[in-house]
Amino acid sequence: MSETQRTTVIAGAAVLMADGRVQPGSVVIEGGAIAEVTTRPVRRRGAAVVEAEGRLVVPGLVDLHLHGAGGASAEAVVPPGEDPERDSAIPRILRHLARAGVTATFASLASDAVGTMAARTGALNDWRDHPLTDGAELLGTHLEGPVLAHAQCGAHDPALLRAPTPADVATLAAASPAMITLAPELPGAIEAVRGLAAAGAIVAIGHSEAGPTEVSAAVEAGATHLTHLWSGQSTTTRSGPWRVPGLLEASLASADLTAEVIADGRHLPPELLEIARRCLGDRLIAVSDATEGAGMPEGYTYDLATVRCEVRDGVGMVIGQPAFGGSTTRLDGMLAHLCLDLGWPVPEVIEMLSARPATIAGVGHRKGRLAAGYDADLLVLDERLRPWRTWVRGVPALTPR
Repeated sequence: MSETQRTTVIAGAAVLMADGRVQPGSVVIEGGAIAEVTTRPVRRRGAAVVEAEGRLVVPGLVDLHLHGAGGASAEAVVPPGEDPERDSAIPRILRHLARAGVTATFASLASDAVGTMAARTGALNDWRDHPLTDGAELLGTHLEGPVLAHAQCGAHDPALLRAPTPADVATLAAASPAMITLAPELPGAIEAVRGLAAAGAIVAIGHSEAGPTEVSAAVEAGATHLTHLWSGQSTTTRSGPWRVPGLLEASLASADLTAEVIADGRHLPPELLEIARRCLGDRLIAVSDATEGAGMPEGYTYDLATVRCEVRDGVGMVIGQPAFGGSTTRLDGMLAHLCLDLGWPVPEVIEMLSARPATIAGVGHRKGRLAAGYDADLLVLDERLRPWRTWVRGVPALTPR
């Protein structure tokens, strides 16, 4: 009997219920889906019983901004089975994530030539359409660029950044990315927002010098999300005596946009995370912005497209520049930082890491909550909020040694 056919009961657990309360209970998995979440004792003939011994069961985590992990990069993608010698990058990433409790993700690509990004998106979409049984579900591709502002390039190669042409928009739209981050103040960018949103992409504002006027125009054209607050965002300037808000202030003052923070304890200090929390409320999520350096030792080097980076002091750094080169912390590490270091409530943080990003990604009807009928993406956490057991669509991805 296969894992997805067998009934599994997670018993004796502390369960994060769909209403946000933590209660003693059990979760029943059948056929890759959650069959029951209950506070009553459960008996199922022939079921495999996992005794959680009071450990916390939560929904699997969902990461909407991730470039790689475990020594592999999304940019190394080739279609499944096309080249057996080179097609290990995506499975390596997805299995690495699943063991860490990240059960669904976007694959993010750094700025590159438009044709290159479109081709990689097509290959990643093949992996989306042919999911692994034991790896995180790839929900789609996030294109971070190349329509970004030079002044806010961060770890993106300035030589590759550009204002969009109608041909660029058509090429990228045809590749069907799940999300694209762009700078709406660039020439032609508002039309690009309109075209990409019409093609079904989530359009995010980021790596940008935009102010409130450009943000409003982008929202009217279809933008709905903000990429990593404080990172790659302009801030207040002065014109004589007048204070002129930048993208950061427009982001924090927005009434409808969802937004993300990189909560790795490196990119943003506690005070800025708290400001984002108070301003955005239930529209705030955390993302890893993880690179292939996630899970790798100090000094490990890697590329973000054409930019060389290294793991240094628990974060990714661009070699030779005072700039972050993405994160080296997965979402499970961010969960621990927010809850254990900063004292944020566990149910609130799990919402930021699971239900909210699932909703933004358009899969909130089947991921992000422990409820009957939802995908059996589950994470069991120990007393230090470390992954103890994980299931992806009912298949065990991490079991205790």
